Amino acid sequence: MWCKLDDLAFYKKGPFGSSLTKAMFVPKGKDTYKVYEQKNAIQKDHKLGSYYISTEKYCSLSGFAVHPNDIIVSCAGTIGETYVLPQNIQEGIINQALMLIRLYNREIEGFYLLYFDFILKQEAYKESKGTAIKNIPPFDVLKNFFIPIPPKEEQKRILSEVDKWMSFVDDIDTNCKDLQLYIKHTKSKILDLAIHGKLIPQDPNDEPAIELLKRINPDFTPCDNGH
Repeated sequence: MWCKLDDLAFYKKGPFGSSLTKAMFVPKGKDTYKVYEQKNAIQKDHKLGSYYISTEKYCSLSGFAVHPNDIIVSCAGTIGETYVLPQNIQEGIINQALMLIRLYNREIEGFYLLYFDFILKQEAYKESKGTAIKNIPPFDVLKNFFIPIPPKEEQKRILSEVDKWMSFVDDIDTNCKDLQLYIKHTKSKILDLAIHGKLIPQDPNDEPAIELLKRINPDFTPCDNGH
């Protein structure tokens, strides 16, 4: 079954312009409310940030308030990062660099997030030939994107398969980084062994190095260093 994104969730972008400025922020206190930022979405951590507003300001911006299980999306800097807010969040609002998504039915959350990410990347590719996403599509465009909604059990199988392959890709990425580190250490070790004469077997019939040095510089005087 296909449906529009608008059929599945409530969407809201953060306040714009002079509605919320740093001059309005207050120290954290008993009657203050948190202002969630894009780094909360990017780093997947609701505790980050130290911006707060007064109760009066919160009431005037209550339309931008967040609730547990809301999805916040970064709309500036690193675009399109999503984060599902946990149960123990502080009451607060989103800032202008975030978008809020509130699903009407959380049973589709995993599949929705998977497809939402796909849509953003697909749009980025079309608009910028595969470079980083520059902008979240306008609401009138975003809400009209179609998304397939398979049966619940099929969604689970799809997500399981995606997790399996993403884990495989992550392992490859980690192994590549480890390989680069091993190469660096190996090069260093080879040079260390070579410098200390341990890279190849010693031949007692070889001319002593002191004789070579004397030929290079007749005035050479050996030092007392055993190395």
